[in-house]
Amino acid sequence: MENTYEVGTDIVSWCTKCKLMLDHTISALVDALPKKVKCKTCNGHHNYREKEPEKKTPGTRKTKKSEYQILMAKVDEGGLSGAKKYSIKGNFKANQMIEHATFGIGFISSVINRSKVEVIFENGTKRMVQNR
Repeated sequence: MENTYEVGTDIVSWCTKCKLMLDHTISALVDALPKKVKCKTCNGHHNYREKEPEKKTPGTRKTKKSEYQILMAKVDEGGLSGAKKYSIKGNFKANQMIEHATFGIGFISSVINRSKVEVIFENGTKRMVQNR
């Protein structure tokens, strides 16, 4: 027996807000199939999803090496001793390794101007002051 759908009838769908399979009301059809639904629990409108999305298992996605990891790999063996302690009074140049009290080891990627540098840390790129 083939299902026939009509706008305004109830259907079970994955709710993107509630993150559960719940009762919804069909609000739009495309080619006689449900396209848009309204959740009866949260009143959210979204595309019809017949089933819960598959969960991604950790480690299945290949991650690209970060710029930080590439720079760290270039550091010589025994190598973090060359890091200069960061201070806002310091004067830094591109490709210099620094050690920040909060962010850890970083690499000066560019000197923006006399008072600012861009630094690549493990948790992201930061703009830092210098020569103050």
